[in-house]
Amino acid sequence: MPLPPRYLATKLTEPLPTTDGGTLRTVGDAVAYMTALPKHRELAKVWQHAAKLIIAREPVQAVTRALSLALFTDAKLDLGHKRARARA
Repeated sequence: MPLPPRYLATKLTEPLPTTDGGTLRTVGDAVAYMTALPKHRELAKVWQHAAKLIIAREPVQAVTRALSLALFTDAKLDLGHKRARARA
């Protein structure tokens, strides 16, 4: 069953910049990112957990936390933006 466009357009609680040049801003961005993952990353427990939350249409706060953890685990979360924001 496809996810409703309204859910896909839901903004994450914070933008998640990635070290590979993108920024996940919505659930739809996350789905697009996840569907492009190489198989070895896609099968990791952290990504499977994030996918399950999205499929279940869980609250965006939980989805954002799971995505942040998955990106961090893969060393793909760009933490530089948080450091720059903290200095400002």
